[in-house]
Parts: sequence; structure tokens; C-alpha cells
Amino acid sequence: MPPVLFIPGNMCDERLWRPVAELVDEAGYDVRYSPRLDQPSIGAMAEAVGRGLDDPAVVVGFSMGAIVAAELARCMPELVKALGLVAFNASADLPERAAVRPRQQAAVRDGELETIVADELKPNYLARRNRDDAALLQTVMDMARALGSDAFVAQSEALRLRADLRPALGALAIPVLLASGSEDRLCPPEWHRHWAKMIGANARVIEVSEAGHLLPLEQPQALADALVGWLSTEARCQTVS
Repeated sequence: MPPVLFIPGNMCDERLWRPVAELVDEAGYDVRYSPRLDQPSIGAMAEAVGRGLDDPAVVVGFSMGAIVAAELARCMPELVKALGLVAFNASADLPERAAVRPRQQAAVRDGELETIVADELKPNYLARRNRDDAALLQTVMDMARALGSDAFVAQSEALRLRADLRPALGALAIPVLLASGSEDRLCPPEWHRHWAKMIGANARVIEVSEAGHLLPLEQPQALADALVGWLSTEARCQTVS
């Protein structure tokens, strides 16, 4: 099997994926992490990830990282053996989200990074059972602090200006796993079922209960089990063939 490369989401680093990646590593897979994503566009992020790959990989991305993973598969398909898209949105930025990003960017430039991150970490980002999980919330804040204000602004602008990837979904000729939390209000399960229909027969969809948008941190065991099961069947068959 090729290596399994994990790409984090908006204002996240490898700590977002570490609980899942460690379980995938224990199952015998060669786990790797993407480089820091602070480039000003989704395309530039995909290029940075591609430059870090010596060999084709199974590429697994979360949220913004899933968008980057899909862009990498679109523009550099020779580097992607299979694609895992977690909490994925194939569309361009929704108008209501695009409208608030310049205000958030300005606030962060004025030193309000932690306030913006805390405000954005509203209960609808997490499943009901996880909304008071202090350790989980602290991990999210720590990742944001580590990335810093410049990365926030760059990632926010990249998300605001991103292209609509829906027309490219049907061209994906590799195994694709689409995973979502049952309580994800940002990228709900029904979106993933819709993306799967657009991709076709090589897409598989899973929905993890008691998880919101931060699925890799909320339910790492369930997500790792799904990834390993998928890797051992569809992704492995595609690689062998």
C-alpha cells in the first residue's frame, strides 16, 4: 500500500489527525502528515502538499484539508491513489460564510485571533455530548495559537475565493471515502451522500454517530476503524489492480 497522508483543516495542525493517525499506524500503514498550510489559495495549498510527496499516496483531508485533497486529486491525479474526504464541502464558499470572512480577517489582524476562534467554536461545531469537553476545546485553541494570525488570514481568504469542485467530482476514477459526523451542521451527512452520487460507484459514504464537525477529534476510534476497513478493501484493490 502507498503511504497515508493526513491533511488538517482550517486553523488545525497534525494534532487534529493524531488520534486517528496513530490508530491507522498501529494497523500497519505508513502514516504521514501534510506540510503547514498557510498559502493564499486552495490551489497553492495543493501544490505545497504535492511537493511534499515523493510517491503516490492515499490522501485523507478534513474540512479545508478535504478541499485541498480533492484539488490535489484534480490537478495532480498521478499523486493520489485514493481519497478520504472528511467533513467535506465540494461547493464554493457559501455566500453567508464568504460575507463574514473579511470582518473576521480584520479582527484577527487587530489581535483578536483567540476571540474569533472561540466565537467560531460554537456548539454547532460539536456533537451534543462533546460541547463541554474542555480538553477538546483546548486542543482546538492550542492549534490555532500555534498557526497564528497570518495563517488565519491566508486560510480564510483561500476558503472565501475557492472554486466550486462539484464539476470535478465525476472525473474521480479512484476510490473515495466520504465521512461525516451525524451531528455536523457545517458539512452535514446529506451533503456527503450527494457528493457520493456525483462521484459514482467508486464512492463510499460513512456517517459516525455522536460526532459533529470535528469528527477526527470527537470519534477517532470510529473514524480510524472506517479508514482501515476502507483501506483494506477498496483502496487496496485499486492499488493492486
